Amino acid sequence: MKTVLSLLVLGLSSIAMASETTVPVSAQTGMNVTIYNENRALIKDKRQVDLTAGINELAFRGVSANMMPQTALLKGDGISTREQNFNFDLLTRNALLQKSVGRQVTVEYIDPATGKTHQEKAEILAFNDGHPVLKIGNKIETDYPGRVIFDSVPENLRAQPTLAITLVSKKAGADSLELDYLTTGLSWKADYVAKLNADETKMNLNGFVTLTNNSGADYKQALLQLVAGDVNVVSEYMERPRMLLAKSANALDMVADGMEAEALTDFYIYTVPHKTDLLSNQTKQVALLSVADVGVKKTYELNRPFSVHQTERKNMKPDIYVSFLNTPQNGLGKPLPKGTIRMYKEDSKENMQFIGEDRIQHIADGENVRLRLGTSFNLTADMKRTALNKISEKTQIASYEVVFKNGSDENAEIELTLGFPDDFKLLDQSQKGERVTSNTIMWAVSVPAKGEARLTYKVQY
Repeated sequence: MKTVLSLLVLGLSSIAMASETTVPVSAQTGMNVTIYNENRALIKDKRQVDLTAGINELAFRGVSANMMPQTALLKGDGISTREQNFNFDLLTRNALLQKSVGRQVTVEYIDPATGKTHQEKAEILAFNDGHPVLKIGNKIETDYPGRVIFDSVPENLRAQPTLAITLVSKKAGADSLELDYLTTGLSWKADYVAKLNADETKMNLNGFVTLTNNSGADYKQALLQLVAGDVNVVSEYMERPRMLLAKSANALDMVADGMEAEALTDFYIYTVPHKTDLLSNQTKQVALLSVADVGVKKTYELNRPFSVHQTERKNMKPDIYVSFLNTPQNGLGKPLPKGTIRMYKEDSKENMQFIGEDRIQHIADGENVRLRLGTSFNLTADMKRTALNKISEKTQIASYEVVFKNGSDENAEIELTLGFPDDFKLLDQSQKGERVTSNTIMWAVSVPAKGEARLTYKVQY
């Protein structure tokens, strides 16, 4: 018969020592959560506690299951910490059986023939592979067909992640204590939605922050702050596996005016302008910014290295870029945390269509942002070498022609950038190019609608 074990837990308060004071989540008076990009967060948990003068044993329940205990710091007036223990071995069926090996329990089953309930004393000899081995009287039972009843919970087995702290207080009475610690399991990322206008010269930009809480704790009515920047961390800490995983819940928390950014040494910190709940196994979205009529520039770019041996390149398609300045004059001027910008545009039927996306790194005020959206369908370029003259053992002169074609109904400009050898000389060109670097030339070639344009140049190398 398949074993059916039902756990009846009695006397849950026996977890704690006689002098231990439980500090529940309901005693919280304030919660601050600062989340970093590196999947960690700083928790500042304020709770009201009744202290006695002298030694106090406190059990802070409901802390993060992924707490980094070496970072925990309890702050308060007139207190000093002697010892702290982080108990993250949670109360589950398997944990209860495992911790009860060698203990006496009560076993109960119903006789299927008579329907009567029978109880006996038993000892848990072992618990392996999800099955207990019981000693009932003089018999060893491996597939007991009933339930196991426990009189108490083994020490250090907690219903919630708990930080047990031994402290000395100079005074008695109610006091406000703040528990600060770092934890993994909390993360955030930025996502942006941009809408191009009809002539592709302006866009509306909306930014959202997605918060994910896999830390195993709830943070209710918390002041949320987000730090943008690459804070250096030492990767010696391994995240503990969580005992239970619930299905993710999604929440959308809209902020009309977005978040204000504040400089913090070499980083930026964003503050959600109101307190909010961030529950365990929940994903929440919060508005970061919303701006309209940001000026943009759309370009078609071909970037190629100069090849001595390649005589022809056909059907080269330029990349599509949209760029904008992050300045107050352009409607922005705010530090933008790294994330993905997704670009949309209305079609002729006024339906929004997705036209590309790109990732950005942290963008400071005043920087230029370039987004690669894909490659052009209608624009192509064919390049071929038309002549090659060897003028010495080490020097050659080559002539090239590039034919640009435009299959669309609108005029277009293609920027062709070529990287040449360090010792090159540009001897002739049908259109003057711009020297971008010492060995890079860029030509901006206008190509008429349903037409083509040519560029020729001669180079010595």
